Amino acid sequence: MSTALQPVITKAGLAAIFNATNSGFSAEITHIVVGTGNYTPSNEQKTLRNQVAKYPIAGGEKLTSTLLHLSAVADGASAFWVREIGFLLSDGTLLAVWSHPTEALAYKPAGDQLLLAYDLSLAALPANSVTINTTAAGLNLTLAEPLAAMASALMGEQLRNVLQQDQISELMEVQRIMLARLGHLQTRIEQAEQIHAADHEGLLSMGIAAADSIISTQTQLTKHLYGA
Repeated sequence: MSTALQPVITKAGLAAIFNATNSGFSAEITHIVVGTGNYTPSNEQKTLRNQVAKYPIAGGEKLTSTLLHLSAVADGASAFWVREIGFLLSDGTLLAVWSHPTEALAYKPAGDQLLLAYDLSLAALPANSVTINTTAAGLNLTLAEPLAAMASALMGEQLRNVLQQDQISELMEVQRIMLARLGHLQTRIEQAEQIHAADHEGLLSMGIAAADSIISTQTQLTKHLYGA
């Protein structure tokens, strides 16, 4: 993520831009300098008040004719708060400076790396008067390890999602089989009930027929004994 900065353009930086454009060239930003001073910056500055490190521009992009995206990697053993930041031209001139009386931009841990990424507004300068000289390869190599870690974490998450999806698929298959078995069992129960009902009707018919036979036999015997 980039931090938007509205730095103060120094008089020295403005003079360098003027000289470059009059010669038909654009001035190049090549380095970022950082320091620990808290103050309100001035256009009279030629250096930071308490500079602690200088880093080459590792990546850059022209967003508009007066808005540049710059990035650099702060490394080394030192730990410090970034409370002032400057942008240097190829001849070492301090083009622009940012600071604040009470605020800090970032913290650089000891022995660790800090990605400095800023959207630099140069609206006070002529359009397209500044270009960026980058060492993108350095940024790529520096970020290779964290990017690899991010990729590994993403692949792990995708694998977990696949495994979860497989488990869901297995549960759905088990559910399908159980529903099929329940449906088959319900059919067998209905068939058994139908058979039971048919057997009951058959037994009832046989009982009625037997009763009719007994009554008929008794009637014939009565007639034979007593005459009709």
